[in-house]
Amino acid sequence: MYLHKTTGMTGGKPEPQVRNAAAKSPPSQAAKPSAPQTPAPPRSASSLIAAAGLPADKLSASIISFSRFFSLPLQPELMAAIRRQAMATPSTATPAAQADLAKQAAANAAAENAPETGAAAKIREALSLAAAAAESKGVELHPKGLETFAEAIDPDWRKRENSGGDQRGRRDKNQQQEENAPAKITAAGLKQMALEAAEQNPLLAILNRLPGKNGRRWIVLPFTFDEGGREFKVSLRILLEEDQTSSRAACMAAAQVVLDIAESERRWLFALESTSSPRDANLPANRLAVYLQPELPPAAHAPFARELSALLEIPPERISIRNRAESFPAESARADDLLRSINEAVYYA
Repeated sequence: MYLHKTTGMTGGKPEPQVRNAAAKSPPSQAAKPSAPQTPAPPRSASSLIAAAGLPADKLSASIISFSRFFSLPLQPELMAAIRRQAMATPSTATPAAQADLAKQAAANAAAENAPETGAAAKIREALSLAAAAAESKGVELHPKGLETFAEAIDPDWRKRENSGGDQRGRRDKNQQQEENAPAKITAAGLKQMALEAAEQNPLLAILNRLPGKNGRRWIVLPFTFDEGGREFKVSLRILLEEDQTSSRAACMAAAQVVLDIAESERRWLFALESTSSPRDANLPANRLAVYLQPELPPAAHAPFARELSALLEIPPERISIRNRAESFPAESARADDLLRSINEAVYYA
């Protein structure tokens, strides 16, 4: 198994622990009157990076951002541990990707830790997101397990991994899948593929069942499908939180649903979010952000937003079409060097 968290000993052997239980609150005390306090101004990403003792680069900004997304404490030791995991060379990466990472690391050392670029930076970012997510669930992943988790999170990782494989084998596989596939891709069929793919990965099945320390549960469902001779790598990521509108105990509702798709040189990411407004509480989602790579011409934004509005029954003014400037914008909490919560984005049609 690729996960462990040891904090005790049983019979001379490490006792696995999952640190996801909330600490009990101390007995309540009589409230004491106090003068109103002025809220502290938001801290910049650079100041948070410095306070966490991390190098001032894009990977550190991503680590801070993902830690905020999962409500992790920005402790220097924890941030440094996540960065160390992200800097490890993945064994599951293709030889070309491993060579790229080694070359980039050597160049960074020669240039006094210059920032990584290209595939190397994307791999580091996927590993840092996986490490932050695992920490939020109270588990520690071995390197192989961390790579497995990162591969499920990042569809582009799986696309790069397949790019170095045998072309004939892929053609045979695609032909067999097309012969056995249904005539049309349906929502029910995609749901079945996602659930089956997750259950076939024992580590991912365990991680998906574990809640975070903040009470939320982040699940990842990776799958692949072929349509029109094109292979699509997909990562469906869902953030669940306690449904305050339900009287049932431990009822969870989706606060965010992310559909991350990679195909050839194209990337699509659809982030559906629900607000806590009572007026909108019964809606499955009422905000949609779409991140595209390559970028869609500005003149096509409004027509595309209207098309999505008709399909998803979301007002067009609550749909935004954006250029995908980073790998994981839905889990990122930074914008213009300021960290923000995922619900503070500005949506436009």
